[in-house]
Amino acid sequence: MKLLFITALLIVWISPMDSTPCKTVVRVKQEAMEYACKTQRLSLQNAFGLISIPTVIEKKESGGGGLLGGILGIGSSIVDKTLNLAGIRIYNVQLPEINIRFMPRVGMQVSVDTNLHISVRIVLAGEIDVQVGAGVTADLKVMRTAKGFPIIEVSACKSLLGGIQISTGGISLLPGIIDVIKGHIQAILTDRLCVSVSNVFLGMNADLGLLVGVKRIGNDLGMQYIMPSPPVVNQDYMDMDMNVEYMVHEQSVDIPTGSSDFTLPPGAGDPNSMVNMGFSQDFFISMFTAFQTSEGFNMEILSNSAAVSSYLKTSVLGSYIPEINKQYPQSLDVKINIVLSQTPIVTLKTNQLLVQISPSVEMYVVMPNLRIQHLMTLNVGASLLAKLSANGGLLKASVSLQGALSLVMATSSFGKCTCKASVLDGYMRTLFEKAYLAQINVGLSAGVSLPSLPNVHLVNEVVEVKEEYVVMSSDLQYVK
Repeated sequence: MKLLFITALLIVWISPMDSTPCKTVVRVKQEAMEYACKTQRLSLQNAFGLISIPTVIEKKESGGGGLLGGILGIGSSIVDKTLNLAGIRIYNVQLPEINIRFMPRVGMQVSVDTNLHISVRIVLAGEIDVQVGAGVTADLKVMRTAKGFPIIEVSACKSLLGGIQISTGGISLLPGIIDVIKGHIQAILTDRLCVSVSNVFLGMNADLGLLVGVKRIGNDLGMQYIMPSPPVVNQDYMDMDMNVEYMVHEQSVDIPTGSSDFTLPPGAGDPNSMVNMGFSQDFFISMFTAFQTSEGFNMEILSNSAAVSSYLKTSVLGSYIPEINKQYPQSLDVKINIVLSQTPIVTLKTNQLLVQISPSVEMYVVMPNLRIQHLMTLNVGASLLAKLSANGGLLKASVSLQGALSLVMATSSFGKCTCKASVLDGYMRTLFEKAYLAQINVGLSAGVSLPSLPNVHLVNEVVEVKEEYVVMSSDLQYVK
């Protein structure tokens, strides 16, 4: 049952976190809940059709042959203390009409209206047709177990039956027996309609289990969302605070201390979208920290790397730094290791998500005997502009260089250099753009999973970067 897909969106198993949570907020609007309801009419129709109505009606005590026997006029020896019916079955259910509304500080209220067609066979009499109009109202809450597991709870439910119409099809029955059958059907349906509706909603708890556990991002990086508190409901929408935890090699990633608590501004995102999801700066600090911890910012560039093979020569580096040509008069291949050991610094500005990194670039000469010899180490400062997009249930990023590189010569094997490291700016920029950032973008293209339930997809996603947060607006599409 996906009727409350949005309610369950981003709700997953709560596990202890030692690091600062990276906050997100999911805002579910009335249009989203209405759409979710419309996709689930068939599920409720099937549930109503499976309601079982007993075929034995207890008789009321009275004198003579008993109330039922007297009405039927066939004697107490046949009906005795009960009215035995050959069968009662619901053979047709009109597709339910479903409405849902938010109840501030409480949850949601769902109203279901439908019509039931019921066939009743009376022993020694024949078959009659019963039509019943039914309405069910259920109050729903999203709760957390003691361990933080999310569950849907039906806090209240009531059903109301409209007029019950009986068509005897020419069978002669006294009004009394018709009233007995009406009363029996009403008593059973009043209780079991609520049971059926509740079971449909409670069945969502099994689907919530699909959100539990780690979502893989590559081979060694995983993530899971957590809900630190129940959602806040107001008249027009529901806000769900969510955090995310990353794991590298099954170990939680410690996240640097972030900013103050994050809330999604009232007017954030597209006002015409069903869902608006807000991501704080902490979310992206966590994302890029996890990527760095999983060594996504590290790279080994060999001399046969297709994109930059012509650059990985001592003669090319010697054209910038003459001391290299003096030490290696014969041009030799160069191997490069790029390692980022420091946590990236993430900044959000209007229309810009900036990621500052300070990798160490180690260069080695590949000697004729294939042994490697240290050439130099550069400390590089780079500002990356991250472009965000969302598609297929994933939030993706790609990065490009923003501004000039900062270069500092840390060590060298060719003695004291008379030049400044900045002479390698053009060389390093080419190396970064053609090889290093290209590899980073391959890793980032795996995307960060946005939780979803089976058959329900986020569509028409639009991502906007604001001064202090990012907002993604989207609609829903149900595909069975």
